[in-house]
Amino acid sequence: MSQESAIVFTIFYALLCFCIVYPSTEFVSAGLTVDHVFSSTLGSESLQFVQHHIRRTSLNLMVHSLLPVMYIRVYFMQFGDDGGGRGVGLGNFRWWQLLGSRVVIRMNPLSRIVVTESWIVKTGPYWINVAGQEDTALVAFKSDTHDVSQEAFETVQYVNIAVKSTRPGIREFNIRINALDFKDLQDRINRPITILSSVKFHRTVLDRFVDVFKEQVGQNPRYRGAEAVDQQDSCFACMQVQPNVKIVKNCADLNEDGEPLAEARCCQPCNCRPMWCIDCVARWFASRQNQSERESWLQQKCTCPMCRARFCVLDVCFIEAAR
Repeated sequence: MSQESAIVFTIFYALLCFCIVYPSTEFVSAGLTVDHVFSSTLGSESLQFVQHHIRRTSLNLMVHSLLPVMYIRVYFMQFGDDGGGRGVGLGNFRWWQLLGSRVVIRMNPLSRIVVTESWIVKTGPYWINVAGQEDTALVAFKSDTHDVSQEAFETVQYVNIAVKSTRPGIREFNIRINALDFKDLQDRINRPITILSSVKFHRTVLDRFVDVFKEQVGQNPRYRGAEAVDQQDSCFACMQVQPNVKIVKNCADLNEDGEPLAEARCCQPCNCRPMWCIDCVARWFASRQNQSERESWLQQKCTCPMCRARFCVLDVCFIEAAR
């Protein structure tokens, strides 16, 4: 065969190997991964967590190691006439204790963090790292923020956490997770995660809007109506706090030039009893707006989640407690 054919074959094989070692979303969806192809051999991860990952890392290592051997074999069969991980030091860990309820956080297509009641496990294609929660310190030492795309308005932030075990023979390792997953990890760890002063968690556009919305509502008149919020009532959306706002028509239905608005754009009376907290109303308000016009959200209108009466931020009032 020609030299050009050998080059094309080499490029194609290199791309194939890359997709096998670093499977894309399309490959994962199509089931073209080592884990999926050999799923019957690996067994159930939920029922046999430790055995599953021992088989998985060994199988990945074997398959990926054979890729260059297969290339050499096929290359010389087709073009011969023309040419002329590391292991994990686990000490005396009891593997069966890894089983049980756990939370799984995917760091990237190849690595995950598995947290159980007693253990922190980082899995990779050829290795796993294990640390017991009781004798481990976690330190968030770095964060980095990236734009999702040039057209995107949101950003994504990653937090780097050092996992340091005091047990002899257990290597320190790092985990890098999306900042949105940090709370899940923090809730599962039974010891505090130290956050260095250099690590700053960025706030989302929605969080910032909620603050501005609450600040504006704080300047509106207070609601002193007859309806009383029962001590047993909870916000209909979050069920975490008592309702503390009421939608009451206060605006004058004028545009920026002081001219009357068309009836279809005027705010409407809302007869619903207090059912929502300010945070949930602000988030509902934001969810009904055009996501590409965030700078004008506060000037827009929304509808009541229950009766669909149209309102603006000027119509949201904090409830004044009865004396």
